[in-house]
Amino acid sequence: MLRVNNPNIDAAQDRWYHLGFGPSVGVKAMFEDVKFVCMGGKDKRMEDYAKYLHQVLHEPANSVYEEGTKDLRNLSASAGRYCMYKVGSALSVSHGMGMPSFQILLNELFKLLAYAECEDVSFIRLGTSGGLGIEPGTTVVSKQGYSSMLKPYFTQVVCGKETNYDSMCDESLRSQLLACGKRLGTKIVAGNTMSCNGFYEEQGRLDGAMCTFTPEEKMAFLRKAHDECGIVNIEMETNMFAAMCNRFRVKSASICVTILDRMNGDAAGITEAEYKRRERQPLEVVAELIKSSST
Repeated sequence: MLRVNNPNIDAAQDRWYHLGFGPSVGVKAMFEDVKFVCMGGKDKRMEDYAKYLHQVLHEPANSVYEEGTKDLRNLSASAGRYCMYKVGSALSVSHGMGMPSFQILLNELFKLLAYAECEDVSFIRLGTSGGLGIEPGTTVVSKQGYSSMLKPYFTQVVCGKETNYDSMCDESLRSQLLACGKRLGTKIVAGNTMSCNGFYEEQGRLDGAMCTFTPEEKMAFLRKAHDECGIVNIEMETNMFAAMCNRFRVKSASICVTILDRMNGDAAGITEAEYKRRERQPLEVVAELIKSSST
């Protein structure tokens, strides 16, 4: 069973401000069967994913709907920060952009699911990324999250002090996702992921409003990340996400499609239709995992 390791919290009086609700008998009953938490950056992506999963799983009865309808209910609509849908034993939740927004969400999801006395829950981030030295359109299942300083751990600052936490993703969950991807015919690999606190300069992009480095410095940094650290994609969340899940003792996986190869430029140069096709790949792989786990 999930447990919150914080003696300062009275679970019965707690409130999850950014989710928009708090503990109650109804909340516990609603969430106690959750086994998968699927998270991505965009509200629209995770709303669409919830609807897709609802179809794939044949409209499971333990989904949460708007009253009197078969329309999935956004359980966090009142807070206005994230969206959250319950489809069978899975949650589809948006986490916003970057590690700070995602870390707030994880804190409140951990407290919610611990209150609901959930067991054996898998947390999965799915999204898009920039590739490093791999073919665009390849889906990456992360082994470990690296920082933008190329460190294989997440550094948490608390009360003016730094603590480093292991950022390795769960091996068994990664293996299951790789198997699901191969079963679907998806081009899928495992590799390390670098997470940055920004989209432009910190990722070595030359096309931001400001740039304090040369193209040569950019390429030296990207090659070092790839060649010395085994990093095959870049995004903005996995380093913190894996570390938080390890601290809370839950399984984590990060699965992101690569939109471009950053070794060859900073812009994808693909059509909107191709972008949407690639964006859908991780969603299909995770849906295959959930479907196979429920049969």
